[in-house]
Amino acid sequence: MKNLHLFGDSTCAIKQDSARPETGWGEMIGKYLPMGWAVYNNAENGMSTKSCLDSGNFYRGLDRINLLDYAIIQFGHNDNKSDPKRGTDPWGSYQANLRTMVLALRERGARVILLSPIARRRFSDGLLYNTHGEYPAAMESVAEEFNLPYVDMNLLTMKYFNELGEEATRKYFMFFDAGIYPNYPEGRDDNTHLRPEGAELIARMIYDNIKGYLL
Repeated sequence: MKNLHLFGDSTCAIKQDSARPETGWGEMIGKYLPMGWAVYNNAENGMSTKSCLDSGNFYRGLDRINLLDYAIIQFGHNDNKSDPKRGTDPWGSYQANLRTMVLALRERGARVILLSPIARRRFSDGLLYNTHGEYPAAMESVAEEFNLPYVDMNLLTMKYFNELGEEATRKYFMFFDAGIYPNYPEGRDDNTHLRPEGAELIARMIYDNIKGYLL
């Protein structure tokens, strides 16, 4: 049995029935892994690198790590918030937190892969714009420092969503009219979180970009 451990935020996390159709990509990635793989999804809604460490979430996940397991770290959506319990500086505490995670995972013998956050569906004049600032570049710098695999999911998803366009990308996100889903009778205008179609798309993109690292 090979194990994949996920550390991330709401775009990855397992959802409660009361939130459906919202779906995290971490719920879908197992369908793309070969037979004999298990997925341990430690992601939680609202999580940043800071709150993941401070809450103990990271260390609870770390306890399940075995030698030669794989671990994916994907944070950034909430690190850029002004909330002092979650916010980090991309070139300061964000990188420091990533280093803490990487070192702890390596000490357990895990093989670590870093992913930048996926793009939000935010268009201006017909083009998607970057909402993640310098966090992807800061994460890439940490990956280079530790010689780790890095996938810029922000860049990849921005490119894909730009090609599809503003209207066609609605189906991937929690952006829909009233009367479609019982949990949201008034509809939803959420350009961050994913519907099943979006979670499956992102999971497939991630798998396609990390499968070369999975031995």
